[in-house]
Amino acid sequence: MLRYFITYILLLFTALSAKGQYIHYDLHDGDTINIIDKDSLKQGVWKSFYVGGKLKTEVVFKNNKKQGLEIHWHNNISNCVKQETYYNNGVLDGPITYYSKNCKKELIENYKNGVKEGAEITYHTNGHIKAEGNYKKGNLDGVYKVYDKNGKFSFESRSTNEETQFEPNMDDTANYGVYKVLARNPRWRKTLIVTDLTASMYPYPKEINTWLKLHFLKDTAQQYFVFFNDGDNKKDSEKKIGSTGGIYICKAKSTDDLVSTMKLTIKKGEGGDSPENVVEAILTGLKKVRKPDNIILIADNWAKVRDLSLISRVKIPVRVILCGVYEGMEINTDYLNIAYKTKGSIHTIEQDITELISQTSGKSFNINGFDYIIKNGSIRAN
Repeated sequence: MLRYFITYILLLFTALSAKGQYIHYDLHDGDTINIIDKDSLKQGVWKSFYVGGKLKTEVVFKNNKKQGLEIHWHNNISNCVKQETYYNNGVLDGPITYYSKNCKKELIENYKNGVKEGAEITYHTNGHIKAEGNYKKGNLDGVYKVYDKNGKFSFESRSTNEETQFEPNMDDTANYGVYKVLARNPRWRKTLIVTDLTASMYPYPKEINTWLKLHFLKDTAQQYFVFFNDGDNKKDSEKKIGSTGGIYICKAKSTDDLVSTMKLTIKKGEGGDSPENVVEAILTGLKKVRKPDNIILIADNWAKVRDLSLISRVKIPVRVILCGVYEGMEINTDYLNIAYKTKGSIHTIEQDITELISQTSGKSFNINGFDYIIKNGSIRAN
């Protein structure tokens, strides 16, 4: 059998070479995949595999551009699809659907010619809609409608139509999440503050600026801030884990320095697809600030984390302040895992969740009315 197989390979290679069609290809289960043609362009079906042989990704290329459906799979025993994405001539065009490791649908967002357009829907773990909104030319058009885990309408939030406000205003800010959490935890010293400034986070710069202005009234110590916009308007198809970009660092000597950097970050980009380059931003900040006592991450509970696989590189506790979280709302497990894996904590407008690291593996625990469990070293919805 081995002799016949070798003969087959040699004959195939000879035939292909004679035609001058390909300069590279792979054979998998009798199929020709991962073809690079004589012009160095990717063609046909391309597949990648996890260590151990499980299928990781599959997509079709036409003249080096993705065409049609691209599928990513989770690396677990259930063989669940992780993400389905549609492309037309290398550009996002159609729905992107995300699934949990339990094969349950988590999020659907839609694109038209590379720009976010149409409905975005997130789901509770029981299958009920968690939230829904509509996008037009890349921006949220109107408000997000939020539902409880039984499918009952709860409230509306997360409009991005208003112009971003930066000016500190104590009376307007004191009742909001970011300010309340920072004021509740005055012992956070020698911190690196990492902030998401994609479109859905535009309501929060005023709170950060107000807190910093009050901080400078009491303490002249400078603060390092890292702002990120997930790629400076880079095409979503070009975003790579660990090198997405759109990250700006500010050593704030005054509130003017802070506002200037926030405005630059927002001017350079609004985000794009839902996942954000959160851990890349943290790691970029740590190259500038050596061994801070804490990292404060100000993040959007609605956004998935693109690069959670890099979190093992972060050796400093991350204190995650989640925006857009209200009483009775499910907390995004990506951020629970950032806090858990760095021995950090989660903070919402109502509460400080500081005991994640003490939770017992395999035993269910409740946060904000939802059950979670630790399995295989990670927190997941139960």
